Amino acid sequence: MNILAADTSTQILSIALFTERTYEERLVDGNFSHSEDLLPEIEELLKRAGIELKDLELLIVSKGPGSFTGLRIGMASMKGIASALSIPLVSVPTLDAIAKTADMYPGAILSVIDAKKKKFYLSMKKGGETIIPDTDGDENTVLPFLKKESSPILVTGPDALLFTDKIRALDEAIPVIADPEAPRNISKALLSLGLNKFRTKGADDIGEGPVYIRRSDAEEALEKKIKERKDGV
Repeated sequence: MNILAADTSTQILSIALFTERTYEERLVDGNFSHSEDLLPEIEELLKRAGIELKDLELLIVSKGPGSFTGLRIGMASMKGIASALSIPLVSVPTLDAIAKTADMYPGAILSVIDAKKKKFYLSMKKGGETIIPDTDGDENTVLPFLKKESSPILVTGPDALLFTDKIRALDEAIPVIADPEAPRNISKALLSLGLNKFRTKGADDIGEGPVYIRRSDAEEALEKKIKERKDGV
């Protein structure tokens, strides 16, 4: 089965192509230049694998949380390919894929993405169980959960080191370890999670889109204007 997976939810582009004969993955830190990098990277992977877009049988994309712009680029690009060539598309939560890359770790895994405005997109899993669901928070948000863990907690994701430093500054007694291999390429995890989802639940509905657990700046600005108008009446 020929499968293409891509993640554009952070500043790093993760992409992988699995075919019946080959496997290749790429990690491109283009500082959110996904609109320029994604399609050329796909073309290059296909060329080296000796196949064409029409030969793909499944597309997998991360659906967030993450960068609003990045998620829209990834979802729109993969949906466009899927629609044009009638290829099934499956989306996978970004933080689930990040945790999957480190699932060999025996303790709790805290996945983090810098969400700016002094906040992070966070989730924590342990032994396959979700301890903290996808959340928009900070170090204080997770502190009560971390204090319950007796074994070291692995912090992973593209901003693992930054968040680990914030936890240590808040409470040095919390046993946290920054993933030494972060940021990892999550496209291989997307392949595994996406293929399992496709086999058990089928392809996404046509109307399914990115998951935003925070309102965009435009939405917040609009709400502020509406409130100001109401207060001015």
